[in-house]
Amino acid sequence: MTRCVIGPEFSIAAVLSGILTGGLTCFYPDLLTIPGIPYWALAIVGIGFLGAGMALYVYSLRIFNPGYQKGQLVTEGPYSVVRHPIYAAWILLICPGLVLFFRSWPMLFVPLVAYVSFKASIHKEDDYLKDKFGPAYSDYRSKVDELFPNRRFWRDKRNTGKE
Repeated sequence: MTRCVIGPEFSIAAVLSGILTGGLTCFYPDLLTIPGIPYWALAIVGIGFLGAGMALYVYSLRIFNPGYQKGQLVTEGPYSVVRHPIYAAWILLICPGLVLFFRSWPMLFVPLVAYVSFKASIHKEDDYLKDKFGPAYSDYRSKVDELFPNRRFWRDKRNTGKE
């Protein structure tokens, strides 16, 4: 299996929905832009989301690549918080950042489409990792959630006083 596993499959639906909803917003801006909030405010928040998403994406790749090249299960850095930080960066930060930057309420469907596509496909990647790493991946999977830090992560942070 390749490094991407479900990446292309996951991204096709999100990209197509982004092109469709973004294109519609360009053609019908009076009807489809988010009303009542100044563009500059949405753009600033959107750029913040995009910056955070790209930082998480790049950091996750930098942590992932050396482990992948050695055939190791990567569980450090962002992978200690969520199992799929690269997908999380896209679904939770980059896609919503684009929605805000382009001020398009129909584009609100893009993160939803990305999440549904992720949920429909991720079992393939989980099965692959379970086959490759066996009990180590099963143990990791039981402790770390897919996209959102679980309650244990937040509780452990509170109890240890770490930030």
